[in-house]
Amino acid sequence: MKIDITDIIERDGTAKKFEMDVDSHKTGGGMTLVGFLGDIHLKGDICNNEGILTVTAEITGQLDAKCYRCLKQIVKPFTIEMEEIFEPANSSENLDNYEYSGRILDISQAVIDSIYLNIPDRVLCVPDCKGLCPNCGCNLNEKECKCKEESQENNKFAALRDLIKE
Repeated sequence: MKIDITDIIERDGTAKKFEMDVDSHKTGGGMTLVGFLGDIHLKGDICNNEGILTVTAEITGQLDAKCYRCLKQIVKPFTIEMEEIFEPANSSENLDNYEYSGRILDISQAVIDSIYLNIPDRVLCVPDCKGLCPNCGCNLNEKECKCKEESQENNKFAALRDLIKE
C-alpha cells in the first residue's frame, strides 16, 4: 500500500487522489475471529500541509465471520472512513501520528489499524439472533427445541417455586 508522493511533497498545499485494491491477506487476516473475502478497496486523498501529510480514505470490503451467537458463517460488507496524519520521520512528538521518509508513503499500517479498530469483534447474522440452545446446541433461529420445557419439568428447585406462590 505504497503511494508515490513526489509530486506533492515539495509543494505546500497540494493534494493527490489515490485509489487501489489491496489483497485482504496483506491486512494480517487471521489475527481475529473475523476474516475478509476478496480485495479491500481504498479510495482517498493525501494533502500536504508544510510537510505534514493528511491521508483521508474510504476503506470498503467484505467481512467473513461466524455469528457470535449461533456460529452461522456470514459475509457482511463494511465501509470505514480513515483519517490519519503522517509526519516526517524523527520530527513527530505526537505518538498518534505515523511517520514517513522519502518520496514513497506507505499507508499499510494506518489502513490495518483503521480496519481492526473499526470492525466489530462480535458480528451477528441478524440483530435479534437467538443463538444456540445451551443444552442441546441447536440453532434457535432455525427451530425451537424442547430443552427449556424439559429443564423446567426436571428442575430440582421446582418445589421452592411453589412456596413463593403461597
